[in-house]
Amino acid sequence: MKIQVNQTAAKLRKEEVINEILELAKSTAEKGLNNFTYYFKDGERESFPPPFINIDIEDKSDGSVKCGYRCDCGTHVTYYIS
Repeated sequence: MKIQVNQTAAKLRKEEVINEILELAKSTAEKGLNNFTYYFKDGERESFPPPFINIDIEDKSDGSVKCGYRCDCGTHVTYYIS
């Protein structure tokens, strides 16, 4: 029996996570802060289809939310709002 990952579900979850991160960025900026950390569920991030989620976040926020230098730890990422 061959077992495969449901790519449709992985893409949908990736979009949900991107929206969660962008909402967290908005609420963080409204508080007057310039950084926040997002924690991924165990094993979730490795199942996301390309491109990398940090590239998608930067693209969808028009470059205003970026992953910090050496702030991508796999299970969590610290983002900075510019």
